[in-house]
Amino acid sequence: MLSTTYEYFAEKVGAGESVIFLPAGGFSGNEGLNIAEYLQVDFETHMIDLPDIGRSSGISGKVTSIVLADWVKEYMDRREMKNAVVIGHSLGGAVALSFARHYPERVRTLILLDQGHKPFPKVPTSEFGIFAYAFPLLNAGVKLFGERLLKRLETFFKESGNGDFDRQVTNFCAHVNVEETRYVRTALRSQTDFSARGLNLMFGYYNLDIPGLLNNIAVPTRVYYATFAELDDRERRRTEHYVKKLRDRRLPVTWHAVKGGHFVHWNENFSLEDIKQNAMFRRGEGGK
Repeated sequence: MLSTTYEYFAEKVGAGESVIFLPAGGFSGNEGLNIAEYLQVDFETHMIDLPDIGRSSGISGKVTSIVLADWVKEYMDRREMKNAVVIGHSLGGAVALSFARHYPERVRTLILLDQGHKPFPKVPTSEFGIFAYAFPLLNAGVKLFGERLLKRLETFFKESGNGDFDRQVTNFCAHVNVEETRYVRTALRSQTDFSARGLNLMFGYYNLDIPGLLNNIAVPTRVYYATFAELDDRERRRTEHYVKKLRDRRLPVTWHAVKGGHFVHWNENFSLEDIKQNAMFRRGEGGK
């Protein structure tokens, strides 16, 4: 099998041992800027754009957990990183989880932000609204027709952009129940449309067995999951159901419930100090 060479775009903050941050779908790597700045005295955080959802080149062909793992590994290999603290949110968390599953020796600790504890819904209305009801059919179509269909779908995922950025920020913060900060504004200003290969990544994510990956994890892992309490009762019950199932198993996972919605790292109840202390605890086990 021929190896693939990718182009990566990453913003780096701080100095010291390596941290990798992988963002949610639709966001650039700087979605993790609040974490990177908090860690900057002791760690160098690499905030990496996901493949073709941002400025990193895309993945062609079938996207699987090992393909995602190899994508992260290539980034680390080029920079001669022996291992790193790996942090991922949402889609980025799925990439991080895939990497930790296949290359545990390269991960000092894995930090998942509202990821790993439950499967991606088959009808993802929270992410795509009414368009989500077409996802199962589109997923089958992508498997059959590949990039030809993905090219046609590009236009449905492009933002219209009315130019009123302040209103966009206000609406977003109200929708996901977070306070407006410069970090939120920076991330929203850097949002990107889904290209065909970005959509290829999205449908690959759709087909991953997320709880199955976590069930086979071998590295110290912390999962910060949104409770959705007082926000979305259906999602609250769904979250409780899957977390209970995983808690009953002896996994190397520490669970942190964050009262609020999906963007846990922007939530006032989220502890950046906890992230730092956990990274510091593992730092003696290897560096760049």
